[in-house]
Amino acid sequence: MLCANLEVPLDYQDRNGAVTNIFFAKLLGNGNQNTAQDIIFNPGGPGSSGVDYILSGGGDSILEKFAGNYNLVGFDPRGVNNSAQYGPLSCFPSPEARDEDSAVDRTSLETIYTDTFAKGQNCSNYNNNNPTRTRFSGTMAVVQDILYFHELYTSTRMNRNPKTEPIWYYGISYGTVIGQTLAAMYPSRVGRIIVDGNVNGAQHYTGYVPSDVDDADKTYQYFFKYCLEAGQLCPFNKGSRTVAEIETRFRNLLQRLDAQPLQIPSSDPTEAPSTITKSGFLSTSYQAFYGPKSGFNSVAKLAASYEQTYLNAAQQPQLSPRQVSELPDGNYDDAESGEVLTLVTCVDGWDRYPLTTFEEYNKAFINMTQVSFYGGENAVKSNVVMCAGMNIAPPPSQRFPGFTLGTVTANPVLFVNTMGDPITPVSSAKYMSQFFQNSGVLLEDTPGHGYGGIKSTCTDQFVQTYLRTGKVPPPGTICPPDR
Repeated sequence: MLCANLEVPLDYQDRNGAVTNIFFAKLLGNGNQNTAQDIIFNPGGPGSSGVDYILSGGGDSILEKFAGNYNLVGFDPRGVNNSAQYGPLSCFPSPEARDEDSAVDRTSLETIYTDTFAKGQNCSNYNNNNPTRTRFSGTMAVVQDILYFHELYTSTRMNRNPKTEPIWYYGISYGTVIGQTLAAMYPSRVGRIIVDGNVNGAQHYTGYVPSDVDDADKTYQYFFKYCLEAGQLCPFNKGSRTVAEIETRFRNLLQRLDAQPLQIPSSDPTEAPSTITKSGFLSTSYQAFYGPKSGFNSVAKLAASYEQTYLNAAQQPQLSPRQVSELPDGNYDDAESGEVLTLVTCVDGWDRYPLTTFEEYNKAFINMTQVSFYGGENAVKSNVVMCAGMNIAPPPSQRFPGFTLGTVTANPVLFVNTMGDPITPVSSAKYMSQFFQNSGVLLEDTPGHGYGGIKSTCTDQFVQTYLRTGKVPPPGTICPPDR
């Protein structure tokens, strides 16, 4: 493992001006380091730490999937984790002020919108009237940092031209927006770019991504299907004979939670019981389904426990605090990374956010809940509304001009997507692929956020071939999971 803390210009148009820091961690592969190819990596967010991802062992899994002579270079974008040396991205002057701020009033759609709008205005006023670095932290700045690091590092290696050396990159989730932007801004520098679990980058730059939920209900269909196939190994199966029967029971449970939320006693007698609502359970299951290998079983346990409680009203639910904690956390649960998610997204879409009135927001709610029964409501009440009232403009040098159809890259871009991704759907991969000539779309017939959560040798082989040769799979390629 090699680490570096690089100082970069806050604005590349003013290289003699203020600086900020970007922290990198390089995981060395098992091959010959004289010939190993470095692949720059970002796991998503905005707000996720590529350094922590590597340090926690995630990088080893990626290199194992790639199966070649590669190193993985993770980094923390501006204001994230180790790259917040000059201050975090925030709407508040201190963490204490942030923690003291009241939560958004979620009693109705209108209060969600008006409360978020007011907070967005306050956040913008704070950042526009104080010398913060938030406006310098959009995706264009991140891409410029990648190029700066790449050229600086290449200049230290023999027989390499830093101005022409191809860039290799792998991004997941929001990391795909970085990869898409990198390919759009510097097409002649594309060596290999794999974008996995694709965000609709064109929508991202408006601060409003309605396509997020296009495949959310498919994720739940995988859950019902796998639960049926698992038989009694699935706690929520309970002798069900069809997928439709399992889904009907699941929807009935949601109706009960909506009409009569459950009260779950705390293991600590001094703490109040937890209230389980329909919206809360859907949010929990939605986040858990990012990683279906463990998440499906965890949600099945919860659903079975809740269902049993309703079947016997006198019985307390068979649920312990440990079972709850075993559910995977969402990517942005903590306040600091949640602020980064909001601020980077809203800086990117600073003058394009379309939901400027409650009426427009309400239309988005209607449209997205029609697209997704399971994911639409939570998406509209969270990511969709977060840029309301925000107006933090990036400097002119960091404003993305947009994607151009048919952009010719030095090597093809590979778009990879599972077919049951709860937050980054197949439609986004296909839509963004059209902007890059000769790019390829590789689909995997599995659930989960990003490929690899469920093993598919077929997917691994196509990705490995692309890394070796630059050849993308034939159009229409769909890989099955291993059985």
